[in-house]
Amino acid sequence: MKTSGVKALVREVLETLQVPYTEHVIDDVFYAIETNPKFLSRYCVLCADLDKTVVNNWCGQWIAHALGKVGTVQVPSQRSTLIGSYSLLDTDATTISREPNEDEALQLMSDYYHTHKGRLPADIRLHRDAIVELLMAGTSPQDAFAAVVRPDSPSDN
Repeated sequence: MKTSGVKALVREVLETLQVPYTEHVIDDVFYAIETNPKFLSRYCVLCADLDKTVVNNWCGQWIAHALGKVGTVQVPSQRSTLIGSYSLLDTDATTISREPNEDEALQLMSDYYHTHKGRLPADIRLHRDAIVELLMAGTSPQDAFAAVVRPDSPSDN
């Protein structure tokens, strides 16, 4: 997974922050990265590898995912200079039912594939577009993969 380094950094930084987190946790995480030389070094390497915009967007997504929160209100950053703005994470994700966008569906597909690739057929990659479409329609990863797998398909292993 290309963003696994971002996810690991976010988790490590979150462990250093005071709980309970505020709705400004994204700004708090970036401020912690900015003020900690070890975190900042890792952040800079990730930005060089993936691009700053990608890293910043995925930091926000991984923070929201880790906390089970979502936000729709964008506010300017007050603490960190690494970001210009961020979403206030003020709503429990379980209270909002929405279908994943394409990027989220691709991430769901990748996560499921890497977890279960030993049990999936060798030709599963041929069904990528169908799986993404099902995921974007709100189908669970398990059901999306099951919908395209033929019972007689040989697995990779």
